[in-house]
Formats: sequence, structure tokens, C-alpha cells
Amino acid sequence: MAILIDLDQTLIDSHLAESHRRARDWESVYRLVPKLSPYPGITELLNDLKIAGTPICIVTSSPNSYCRRVIAQWGWKINATVCYHDTKNKKPYPDPILLALERLGVETAGAIAIGDAAKDTQAARSAGVFSIGAGWGALERNQLLQSNPDLLCETVGDLRKTLFEKFEIS
Repeated sequence: MAILIDLDQTLIDSHLAESHRRARDWESVYRLVPKLSPYPGITELLNDLKIAGTPICIVTSSPNSYCRRVIAQWGWKINATVCYHDTKNKKPYPDPILLALERLGVETAGAIAIGDAAKDTQAARSAGVFSIGAGWGALERNQLLQSNPDLLCETVGDLRKTLFEKFEIS
């Protein structure tokens, strides 16, 4: 099983930088990276997935330089990334999810896509990948719920339990 996971508001609470991100003021965002914290339990979850041999790809609409800085800041071991400039069509199109599958060398049936926004659910569904809504970071919760992810996890703890028990990652 491979994990395709969104970055902002799923792995890290980037609310502090949201206005700069929307304005594409990346230099200001870069200065804020040390203040953008992973949600409680995320770093441990990523470490445990790595120990279990589960491939992980961050699929984000943010630029690669920002994604790499966040990964380095928190010392995460990630197999691959798909960032803004990697595909012509962005989420909600399936292109980023399909590229993540290609980069990890897995089929759609062997992947789970996790994200906080409706566009994450829509991209996963269009690619034929099981989707999990990340309720803990959703800025637009109603839209996430209306997108009908295959499963909704309210906390990182719920996600951990789902991945290790329901999907039997070990």
C-alpha cells in the first residue's frame, strides 16, 4: 500500500502562511517555514509508515522549493513528491495523483490519497484511488464533506488507526 498525501493543512498547519501562499509571495512563506508545525502525530505516523516499508508521496499544489523546505525542516523521509510545476493540470484533475503513482511504481488499487480539500478527493476519485479526507486541517470543511471522500478521519490518530488496522499496514 502506498500513501499519497497532501502537504498544507494535512501534514502541516500552514494557516499562518496562507495569505502569503495565496499571493504567491514565496519568499515570505519560506521565512515562515520554521513556524509551520506538523499536526500532532504526523511526524510519528510518517516515521512508522517508513518503518513499515510503505512508500509515501507528497502531492501538493505548492512549488517544489517550498515542499522541499518543509520536508527538510521536519526531517521527513519521503519517497517522492509531486508539486505545482510537475503537471500541467492541477488537482482536482487526476494528473498529480497519476504522476505520484508512476513515481512510486504502484497501481491505483495499491494506493490511498489523503487530503484536506474537496479537490484532493476529486483528484483521487478521477484517478481511481481510494480517498481519505483529513478533517483535522480542513479550512473548507463543508466542501470536503460534500466531496464525499471514501473515508473521513477527524484526527491524525484516526488516520493512524485506519491505516494500520483497516488497511493492515504493518
